[in-house]
This record gives sequence, C-alpha cells and structure tokens, in this order.
Amino acid sequence: MEIRQIDGFLREKFDPKKAEGGDFLKELGKFLHWVNQEQQKAKAIREAVLKGADIPLHQMVIEFEKASVALNLLIQVRNKLLEAYQELNRMQV
Repeated sequence: MEIRQIDGFLREKFDPKKAEGGDFLKELGKFLHWVNQEQQKAKAIREAVLKGADIPLHQMVIEFEKASVALNLLIQVRNKLLEAYQELNRMQV
C-alpha cells in the first residue's frame, strides 16, 4: 500500500510530459542571461567609477561580489553538467 502512495506522489511531482518540453534548456538560458546581466552591471559600475562618477564604495563592492558569485555558480553548474555527461559516457549499454 505504501508503494502505491509513493508511486502516485512520484507521478504527480515528476510528470514525464513536463520534462519533454525542453524546460531545462529554457531555464539554463535564463540562468546564463542572469549571469551575463550581473557581469554587465559590474562592468558598468567599474566604468562609471573610472570616469569619476560618485558611486559609493560599498555599492561597487556589492556589485562586484554579486558578479563573482554568479560566475562561480555558473562554473559549478558547468562542472556538474560535465560530470554527468562523462558519467553517461562511461555507462555500458
């Protein structure tokens, strides 16, 4: 009886029809766009400071850190995707 309950839960939460829509690629694209935006914001603030704009130091540091964290997160996601790809290649058919 518990197995049926778990099975129903899994079917409800992990619907295979939802996975076919390419949602992963869409989400990955959104993520890449977000990382790019963070990098562009940091670049814009850096250029503004170099041109003499009156931007508080803490705001500049926060934007640089946000860009750094976003880039590090992207690198970690890439590493995990690469590991998964390599694991799939090691599987025997």
